[in-house]
Amino acid sequence: MGIDELISRLRGSLWLTQKRELQRLWRVLPQTCNVDGEEVLIGDDAAALRTADGYLLLAAEGVYPPLLESDPYMAGRASVLANVNDIYAMGGRPTAILDVLFSRDDDEAELVLKGIQDNAARYKVPVLGGHLSPGAEGSALSVFILGKGRALLSSFNALPGDQLVFVFASEGRFLNGYKFWDSSSRLPDHQVLEQLELLPRVAEEGLADTAKDVSMAGLIGTALMLLEGSGVGAEIDLEKVPRPSEGPLEHWLLTFPSFGFLLSLRSASAPRVRALFRGAGLTCETIGEVTKDRRVFFVSPAGARKLFWDFNDSSLVGITPRPGTPGRN
Repeated sequence: MGIDELISRLRGSLWLTQKRELQRLWRVLPQTCNVDGEEVLIGDDAAALRTADGYLLLAAEGVYPPLLESDPYMAGRASVLANVNDIYAMGGRPTAILDVLFSRDDDEAELVLKGIQDNAARYKVPVLGGHLSPGAEGSALSVFILGKGRALLSSFNALPGDQLVFVFASEGRFLNGYKFWDSSSRLPDHQVLEQLELLPRVAEEGLADTAKDVSMAGLIGTALMLLEGSGVGAEIDLEKVPRPSEGPLEHWLLTFPSFGFLLSLRSASAPRVRALFRGAGLTCETIGEVTKDRRVFFVSPAGARKLFWDFNDSSLVGITPRPGTPGRN
């Protein structure tokens, strides 16, 4: 596939189209508000409320309906995974989970709830309750999470000159029929937590202030959201994007990798951060550089540049950059 066709297919993909629907939220909701006199950041992986000893983090995820209908147990597990990743992507640690489930029958409900409970236990996050409506005409699942962080990672802090660094777990398998790379279910519980603990560690050691969880929009959608929120652009070298051997590049760029994070790092700290993630058995590579120009280019080692996205002409989720974000170094 040529680069022009790849760009066209990525821009027209369902995952990016769905993300653009978020613009409706920011037309009617404020992107910042105050709680007890403190500004609350909205539009990141989690809302961050400043406290006396750090940040209170709040996030929620809705489960992809076809996954819920075809594999209720996996849907339950995935709902916890996505929420846990959102909290760690902010430099925090999960505290508690609530779930809301509309199920068609008791068997489906039992499988979903077991998936939630099994993965919550794995991540050592208690499920404190929620809501269950059996006998619904259609199934729907939303899960909500509370976390705490001492130092904040945000997707509003990328600066020109930063290295864009992608980290993921390369050992895994694609879930049949979905853009979902399962790299966590086969790992021992302690290893899953050790890998995730690297996110708050780099935040607390001052090695990073910018990160975003790679979720349903895939690596390319996540990169766009991070760059848009920071008011910057980037040059991304697709040949440097690490990926599994199976599947085309287009598929991988739109895949939820289960453990996948994009960081924007100052050059001085990038080597140390890469070494930490690689030391935990993870793949961690620089895939591009942040630029001042609010445009995203795909570049090649030979110097060729192809425009992928221009935020000056087209927003993705409609987040307005805000300077002075807490945690910005």
